[in-house]
Amino acid sequence: MKKQHILAALTLITVSGLVWAGADKATFQNLDTNNDGQITLDEANKSSEVKARFTQADANKDGRLDAAEFSALEAIPKESPMEIK
Repeated sequence: MKKQHILAALTLITVSGLVWAGADKATFQNLDTNNDGQITLDEANKSSEVKARFTQADANKDGRLDAAEFSALEAIPKESPMEIK
């Protein structure tokens, strides 16, 4: 009986962790707070990942990300820490 309770608790912890991790993911709709179809750098500041890659993702260099540019963020590699030699 104890094993079932432990298994149930571990399952709940795992599922809630997955839900929590997904809730933090930045989406175009969440960042586009004024619903103009574009994300400015001010709006991107709500997500450290989007903010860090904003300039690279802004393909036409207009200072805003449209939906296509935002989608391309996934292909831009995250900066890795500098190697220590």
